Amino acid sequence: MVVADLKIGTVVLPRSETPQIVSRLTEFEWFHKIDSTSETVTPEVDDILLKAQQTFQEVDEVIKGLGIPREVGMIEILFKGTVFKKENQELDELEKMVEDVMKKAPGIIDAPAKLLKEKEEYKKEIGDYTTLKETLEVVKKLNIDLAGFGLMKQFYTNLFIVQTKDIDEIRRTLDNITINQYDLNTKEESAIMIIADVANLEKILKVMRSFNANPFSIPENVEQVPTKAYATAELKIKEFEEKHKKVSKELAKLTAKVRKDILTLHEKAQVAKDILELLRKPGGTKNFAVIQGYIPKKMEKKFKDVTSKWMSVVEDVTDPELVKKTPTLFDNKIFVRTFEVITQSQGIPKKGESDPTPMIALMWPIFYGLMFADVGHGLLLMGLGLVFKLKGQGNLSRWGMLIAISGAAAAIAGVGTGEAFGFHIDHIQPFEGLLEEGGALYSISWLVGVISVAELNFEQVIMILKVSLFLGIIHIVWAFLLHIKKLAKEGKKTTMFTEAIPNVTLYGGIVVIMMCAIGSGYDVMNMYSKIHTEAVPWVTVFLGDWAQVWIITRIAGIIVIASIVVMMIGGLKHIKAHPEEGGSPANVFMEVLLGKSVECLAHTISYARLGIMLLVHAALLLTVNNSFVSLGGVESPGALALLIGGNIGIMMIEGLIVYIQSLRLHLYEFFTKWYDGGAQPFRQVVPEMLYNQFKWNRK
Repeated sequence: MVVADLKIGTVVLPRSETPQIVSRLTEFEWFHKIDSTSETVTPEVDDILLKAQQTFQEVDEVIKGLGIPREVGMIEILFKGTVFKKENQELDELEKMVEDVMKKAPGIIDAPAKLLKEKEEYKKEIGDYTTLKETLEVVKKLNIDLAGFGLMKQFYTNLFIVQTKDIDEIRRTLDNITINQYDLNTKEESAIMIIADVANLEKILKVMRSFNANPFSIPENVEQVPTKAYATAELKIKEFEEKHKKVSKELAKLTAKVRKDILTLHEKAQVAKDILELLRKPGGTKNFAVIQGYIPKKMEKKFKDVTSKWMSVVEDVTDPELVKKTPTLFDNKIFVRTFEVITQSQGIPKKGESDPTPMIALMWPIFYGLMFADVGHGLLLMGLGLVFKLKGQGNLSRWGMLIAISGAAAAIAGVGTGEAFGFHIDHIQPFEGLLEEGGALYSISWLVGVISVAELNFEQVIMILKVSLFLGIIHIVWAFLLHIKKLAKEGKKTTMFTEAIPNVTLYGGIVVIMMCAIGSGYDVMNMYSKIHTEAVPWVTVFLGDWAQVWIITRIAGIIVIASIVVMMIGGLKHIKAHPEEGGSPANVFMEVLLGKSVECLAHTISYARLGIMLLVHAALLLTVNNSFVSLGGVESPGALALLIGGNIGIMMIEGLIVYIQSLRLHLYEFFTKWYDGGAQPFRQVVPEMLYNQFKWNRK
């Protein structure tokens, strides 16, 4: 089990001291609060929360206005080398940090906020004058006299500027009234001319007001003569566009200058706000507060230390309701922790359920390394991953480590295949001399090309496929064993003995028969005959020379038949015990004979993709390298461009495809056989921070 054992920590204190316990729990960090039904307000906390919320809102609006991304992107890291180091935030009380953020905020956000306001005003002016200009163009085309608009003796006629999306609804509301639409260049707005009977005047004005539209008129601050108003609009548009452009440039310069400071400030305000919102309503009475939460068992001493000022208790989780709601906290080693992102994609393991992350940490590098086996490509991928790991933030940093490990595995596997950028390692200087007899690396030269793909001949292909299937068998059997373990823990012994265990023996029998077929030279119809005294691949290695094809075929056949019989009996018992499920004996026979048997075979063959992807990778590199040589080699610029471009293309496409295939083998061939997941993740008080690091100076 690599999931942390949890206990319940409880603190009882005067409600007026709640801000202090909030600070102490923030210092402790590893506290998953248990929700309280209490609605008792703690004014001391709410006052601090209000300040944090206001500051966060102000900073957040500026960040959105400036369009600053919350994290540094992958492209920016690669091509600009942008790295923001965490800022140490020394504090003893959370309240003081909130006050500090409030003091610093104006000096950082006031200047950009002012420019953003100016930019928005200029944008509005440009929009208003553009609408005026385009409306006057419509008036000119229609040869309309604006002075004649409005209320006449028998008719009402006027021009309105409305949102284009509202026109259909206006037409429906003002049914049987003539409405002519004229498109403006803005697309978002349109001009409409309404011609109606005087009796409908009140209705028209009421409807148009509901859409925030008034009869068109030239603004008072503009010449009322249409031709002069048009000229004024053009001048104003040009004037405000220049101002808008100037402000935009100033904002771009200011954004680059304050980006780090504003992101740091924003994160502090958000963390403070989130913590206070989480802990603002402790349980208890009017005068005393009670805060409960899950804590890691190994941090019990630290919890008691930070809460020593008040009455605190740590106890085992025994309440059935609390047991059911217990969150899951991973407790993996650093290397294994990298692969938690894959486990999380299938859900967090429930209490008592095995964590699949250690298995993923073992098998993922093997799968990825085998499919992408090449020393050169692997080292480049590892380097790229390390750049993201060291310079990236949050998820990008975690994925960077996964990429780096995958690349390292590919480089190691590349030694086994004897390939570097598709060239044979033992033919590349200086490795050729080092690997020869008498060379410094001669003692390990046997490792180079142990799973060779140099010639892509039949023997090499069969060897690679054998290795792929062997890895698949280990992976699938591991999943079956975890399923048995899970059923045993849940007390489902009948299912375990009549389905799970026979499923393993059925699978083992089918796999062994497959190996016997290979050992007999694919003489499937006669492999049970005594004429086939050949060794069975993998089986004979483990059982000894007596394990010949004809003997093992017969034993495996008996095991397969016995497993099918047991599973059928178990299925019949199940439908008898659960008639509400609507099962029938025919369904059981079909599922066991066809479903389980074919499933075992199909799942094993699925792992052949490991070898196939390796062969595809090698074939693509062989094609690129042969083309490089045929075009003139290193002396030809075109050949060099082909070599470099071809390798980059193969790395990008193959690297992604291999990732997808590795993920598929885990998610569909492994997880589906035993894993449920779906637990609540442990939520610590302080979330992961990208730009700040708290350093507590508690007196």
